[in-house]
Amino acid sequence: MFERIYEYLLSEPRRLIDLGNNLARAGAFLLVLGAIGNVMTGVSAVALSFGKQTVSPQSLADIYPSIPTWFVPESIIGCVPAILMMLIGFSVASLGQRLKRAYF
Repeated sequence: MFERIYEYLLSEPRRLIDLGNNLARAGAFLLVLGAIGNVMTGVSAVALSFGKQTVSPQSLADIYPSIPTWFVPESIIGCVPAILMMLIGFSVASLGQRLKRAYF
């Protein structure tokens, strides 16, 4: 079964390049979402400190309880899978480029 997947990807190197580019874009998108989420929690903490509240929100789930935020990386440990996704995407796209040069 895996032979068919390899055959599908290796017969047309452009598919491999597209897969790598999409993985890299998805990882970058997750990192951007994490950065925006970090800014949002920081801004809400500052805004609440002006109002003399002692408890500040620690995560996006505290700020937006009705919105699913499980996929947004909010810490360094959460950013590692997104960074790995980007690195794997870059390496797969690079492999596709090398195969494209070798085949055509």
